[in-house]
Amino acid sequence: MEKELNRVPRLLSESYNSGLIERLYESGGSVMLDIIIYLCGNHVKDLFGESWFSIEDFCKKMGYDRTKLQRKLSQEQMKDLFGKRSPHYIFKDANGEEIIHPVETVFEAALYKLGLENISYPVVANGTTSYIFIQILTKFEIKTNFKTKKGTKRLYSASLNNLIKDSVYTLYNLIESQDYRILPNKYRYFYLELSKMIFLIKYKIRSGSLPSYRLTVDQLAKLFNLNFEENKERKRNVTKILNGINRYLKYTNFQFRYIKGENDKWAYTIEFEFSKETLEYFDERYTATFTQRFYSDLLWKYAGLAFPHCSIGRERTAKVAEIKADQNLYEEYLAWANSSQNKALKEEVYRENFFRVFGKQPEDFGLASKAPKVASEPSEFVFPTAD
Repeated sequence: MEKELNRVPRLLSESYNSGLIERLYESGGSVMLDIIIYLCGNHVKDLFGESWFSIEDFCKKMGYDRTKLQRKLSQEQMKDLFGKRSPHYIFKDANGEEIIHPVETVFEAALYKLGLENISYPVVANGTTSYIFIQILTKFEIKTNFKTKKGTKRLYSASLNNLIKDSVYTLYNLIESQDYRILPNKYRYFYLELSKMIFLIKYKIRSGSLPSYRLTVDQLAKLFNLNFEENKERKRNVTKILNGINRYLKYTNFQFRYIKGENDKWAYTIEFEFSKETLEYFDERYTATFTQRFYSDLLWKYAGLAFPHCSIGRERTAKVAEIKADQNLYEEYLAWANSSQNKALKEEVYRENFFRVFGKQPEDFGLASKAPKVASEPSEFVFPTAD
């Protein structure tokens, strides 16, 4: 079985976004979280143009039942999600006729809700870290025939915020999708914690530190939504869940033991470890080399286009460093990188770096874009107004 490693933004598993993840779970289980992960995987594989997918594509990759995602939400559920004003998808067809489509299924409501939610994003400047709040999805589109009552296949296109797209190159962890999609939905957020553990433990090994990761029983009880008053019961149920999760996993198995934390009377801290084989498994090797080279080269080319007065050499190198350090300049670069501007140049950079690393062209691996042409784009992405 081949590896199915996928990148997920590290910010999804950071404590400063735990409140957001809790809200997403309360609104629709793990669906919204998994849409973000799915779209990040799509972006890595299809860097140019729009990436279209069906609900079947999503279900196959992320381990969902299509009929459950296509279920219509009740009026009460819609009110809980969006308040009194339910959202609609409005666009004009090829004949110029305005079509109003109610957003009311589990899947489409999850997509829409992600357009209303913001996520915290860390920005490091002058030696300090601050946090900005960015919209998760900037738009989504639907391609289908809304006029027929037949089961016409719907295709979706959703755009992540450019900073989230950037994070799958610069600030990410790895998951093994073969493990992730077989986990019950309620334990998938913990799997992101496992992916963070693997990243940090590998970093500790490289820096000569103790290769382990610790969480308290209370931290895991909150993560697993356990509400037992007695410490002994919380510990017993945390142990039961951890053992149960481990039985699902084939590639991400972990070991854990209880130890006494600092100033603790009893052993209520869990120390996690991973085998050498597991740690080595989570290595993209050539893929990581390629994406790093491609992204670095793309920024170099952009600096030459945006600042043509900068000569090649030290002056452009200094300009690249300036772009990275300035949030506004960097977001301008990301807007260019994720647009259709200079597409031929971007493809050339992609192909050159791909061939240097893999010795073959992208098409040899089936990586050519398969995005369909869209006859018309939606005229409006309607958000409900505040009540």
